[in-house]
Amino acid sequence: MRTTMARDSGALLIMNPSDIDQVAWRPVPGCQGVVAKDLWRSGDLHDALISYAPGSGTPGGPHPTADHHIWVVSGSGSIGGRRVSAGSYLHIPPGTEHPITDIGEDGCVLLQMHRPLPVGREV
Repeated sequence: MRTTMARDSGALLIMNPSDIDQVAWRPVPGCQGVVAKDLWRSGDLHDALISYAPGSGTPGGPHPTADHHIWVVSGSGSIGGRRVSAGSYLHIPPGTEHPITDIGEDGCVLLQMHRPLPVGREV
């Protein structure tokens, strides 16, 4: 059983649903109804589940030094003004606004992967 976020140890990491359930959700500061669960981190690389309650959202300000990759695990909402639902994939390039709004009545869970740009490639 894993109760904290995994850090890269160079070993194979497998988290079954019960392992993921044991990782604590933490509130996202300033975003009522939004919680995150950190799954993995290696330096500035970071993967997390983010859960949105109906009616919640995040401002999605631009990240000038990182790409974000997002997989919609469940539910639906709007990201950057486009409607997405379970199974959708998004690539958020550096410097791109991506407010997350209009969460569906069942909420929305995203897998977000944060990938910093190599030094010197900032937008």
